[in-house]
Amino acid sequence: MFKRSRDPLRKALEALYHVRLLRDRIDTLYNRISERREALFERLTDLESKGERYLAKRYAEEISKLDKLLSRLAAVQLVVEKVDLALQYAINMREFSGVASEVSSLVKDLSKLPELNIPDLNLAFAELQVSIRELSEASGPGALDLSYSPPGGSDVKRILEEAREVVKKRLENELTA
Repeated sequence: MFKRSRDPLRKALEALYHVRLLRDRIDTLYNRISERREALFERLTDLESKGERYLAKRYAEEISKLDKLLSRLAAVQLVVEKVDLALQYAINMREFSGVASEVSSLVKDLSKLPELNIPDLNLAFAELQVSIRELSEASGPGALDLSYSPPGGSDVKRILEEAREVVKKRLENELTA
């Protein structure tokens, strides 16, 4: 009954929006975890200065876990940045099909990472997956051709002359009426 829009440019812009939303959420989460690590490190140094080795050891283990999580989030963030750059390239060059297939396979691989199951990131990543899937469908066979070839000099002159004639006729009709 209703046909969905198959405009690859629109879908690429939506995907770019979702990529940037995910990137911002990763940045926020990274900063929160980094602040938590700093606070735990301060407590660790206080406990070591007071001679409480057992608690200091537990804080050191927690800091180690946070460091691993931060390094994995940094890797995910790097991949998301590359997806952002690929989508920007596709939008600027109007080459959607090749970029859409590459980004689609990359997002599929990203879905296997456990970091993207973090509640703060899960919803944004799900929206990204949907928009990338729609971009792949829109840039597949039967998609709109968005290639642009500027008209030659004679074509431009002819089009402008036709536009002048239309405007002249309209003005004459309005003035005589």
